[in-house]
Amino acid sequence: MRAIIGLSGKQFHVGEGDVIESFRLKKKKGEQFNITEIFALEKDGIIITDKKYLGNCCVVAEVIEEKKGKKIYVFKKKKKTGYKRKKGHRDFISLVRIIKIQSSDVTS
Repeated sequence: MRAIIGLSGKQFHVGEGDVIESFRLKKKKGEQFNITEIFALEKDGIIITDKKYLGNCCVVAEVIEEKKGKKIYVFKKKKKTGYKRKKGHRDFISLVRIIKIQSSDVTS
């Protein structure tokens, strides 16, 4: 079973056991949490997008690690004036493991 979920402003296509990188979450290392923002669910080759059905589903995830991401450089330059500025920043990233995808079996 696979699902399309929303986490920290991004969408991810996940399955059980997948590890994803998202922006820093307000969770501690080893903490489990439920993701209820589900856009689609693939079950036995059938894609489900019904919001009433997906409202009863959730994805259980766990924070594995928190780390810094790749350094991103921002360079500004204006011709003929000698103006140059170089800045950089790194986002904090949480590694999240998908433990299981729970779905409701009631199809009404």
